[in-house]
Amino acid sequence: MAAKLGILAVAFASSLSSAGSVPKASDYRAEYDYIVVGGGTAGSVTASRLSEDASVSVALVEAGTWYEKVAGNESQVPAYDATYNAKSANATNPAVEWGLVTTPQAGVGNITAHYARGKSLGGSSNLNYMLYTHSSYGAMQLWADEVEDQSYTYDRVKKYYYKSLNFTTELAEERLANSTPSYDPDVPVGGLLDISYTSFASPWSTWVAKAMDMVGLKNTVAFINGKLLGSSWVVSTINPRNGHRESAATAFLEPFKSRRNLKIYDLTRGEKVLFDKNKRAIGVEVTTNGETYKLRARKEVIVACGAFHSPQLLQVSGVGPAELLKKYGVPVIADRAGVGQNLNDHVYYGIGYRVNVETFSSLQYGDNTLEAQEQWNKNGTGPLASPGADYVAFGNLPDDIRASFSKDTLSTLAELPADWPEFMFSTIPAYISDFWTPAPPSPNDGYMYASLLATIQCPTSKGTVNIGSHSMQDPPLINPNWLTTQHDIELVVGGFKRLRQILEAPILADVTIGSEYFPGSSVQTDEQIYEHLMQAYNSISHPAASNKMGKASDPLAVVDSHARVYGVKGLRVVDASAFPFLPPGLPQSSVYMLAEKISDDIKDGK
Repeated sequence: MAAKLGILAVAFASSLSSAGSVPKASDYRAEYDYIVVGGGTAGSVTASRLSEDASVSVALVEAGTWYEKVAGNESQVPAYDATYNAKSANATNPAVEWGLVTTPQAGVGNITAHYARGKSLGGSSNLNYMLYTHSSYGAMQLWADEVEDQSYTYDRVKKYYYKSLNFTTELAEERLANSTPSYDPDVPVGGLLDISYTSFASPWSTWVAKAMDMVGLKNTVAFINGKLLGSSWVVSTINPRNGHRESAATAFLEPFKSRRNLKIYDLTRGEKVLFDKNKRAIGVEVTTNGETYKLRARKEVIVACGAFHSPQLLQVSGVGPAELLKKYGVPVIADRAGVGQNLNDHVYYGIGYRVNVETFSSLQYGDNTLEAQEQWNKNGTGPLASPGADYVAFGNLPDDIRASFSKDTLSTLAELPADWPEFMFSTIPAYISDFWTPAPPSPNDGYMYASLLATIQCPTSKGTVNIGSHSMQDPPLINPNWLTTQHDIELVVGGFKRLRQILEAPILADVTIGSEYFPGSSVQTDEQIYEHLMQAYNSISHPAASNKMGKASDPLAVVDSHARVYGVKGLRVVDASAFPFLPPGLPQSSVYMLAEKISDDIKDGK
């Protein structure tokens, strides 16, 4: 989460410039067994796994291209992970990021905010903060119960969480003794997706780890075992061999791009799913270079465009709320009220201090910048090898904070599984403010700055994603509805107070300089905290459940437990939009899990 330092002098693998065979005009009139629309996190996994069977043909349609072809190595550098995660509409690059903006948000002063979403092979796995945790036993049991399919319990999906993984600890061996992580030796190796501890551990995090322990957030093993409560050094999707970001594209596509039965249509946009008279999906209308073509699917179409574009694609294709479709002249194939509803998201915010240990602030000054660049270029180590947040805690708010909650809020919290945390707290060795600009530089005053962030893990505010026209060429209308329930308002205020409890632990007096810098002592009452957070929050970009999985009797369910779309045939949705709800933890792992699980379902004829 460092402020960007400029273009790094790194040579890129020439294979990316010619990755995959370039589709010819005739390819755009081709027929495949499976067409996967959306080459992001889930789509990359699904296309890769289905094409393992040489007897079937798979087309992967992606509006973007290989990230490094159009944006250099900024995604490879872990410390640049906040490049596009800001509320300003200017925080985008249309070559690799969609530049989506929300509708005015009633819960946060009617502002509109940029919402970062990846547009490249690998999708948002090229943009996220790289932290990797599973969800919890209790959350996955709730998932299984809600969809009436016990194959979703944690014990039974663990094999799919683990199937992707190649877990290594070799980078952690380069750390100092006070930043040595503990881990579960049973986490597997040999999968396609590298996860590892970073070689660089922030000095700030070593201090906050002690403070968290003092306030009851006890140290535990990394959160990749179905248990979330506690604090730990966290693993990230980082390649231990070179220190680069690991994405769905680098793990699942790049090694297999030459498969004869896998055709990657990059720079190609899925415009509409095509149906026959029996409501079976038979293909996809796509555009590239201003031309429109039709790809035909012999078996299935799999939509994997993410939590915003997947509901949009269903709606423009005629699957969605009938009244909405009729409003924009879209013929109704299946009246499914839940398409684009039930959107859930995590928001976060932070508190900052001046500190007397080295942080990313040092990268603004003189030779430190060049030294960090040279170190990363040489062997992928040093401060640029860190995504910033390297120590994390999951936990509930203590009784003294909960005492001010309403009965309704306490009742809602009581309904959560016992192991579902209310908050995630994460260290950041950098200055943070109101998130209007990505990775803002520290004040230019010679001080080091560091922060602690809180992310609500159990929001009840629900939003929508709807079409604003009949065309995918127009952006969807995104209304996350952040902080519109009393529950969420009380929780984020409480989470802010908990940040202060951690940061005021006596052990941190040895490392902090002076009083709280951001937002400062003028923010004290619940009303002042809420007014502050309305300006200083941000989405952590975890949208989910906008095409929710559910049982057939649920009127808002869009897909069944095998991700098959209700009301039509031969069509699935495989991405975070198909979650029944937004589970606790960091959802990229659950996206990989779901894609692995549904890929097996498809292979098994389910």
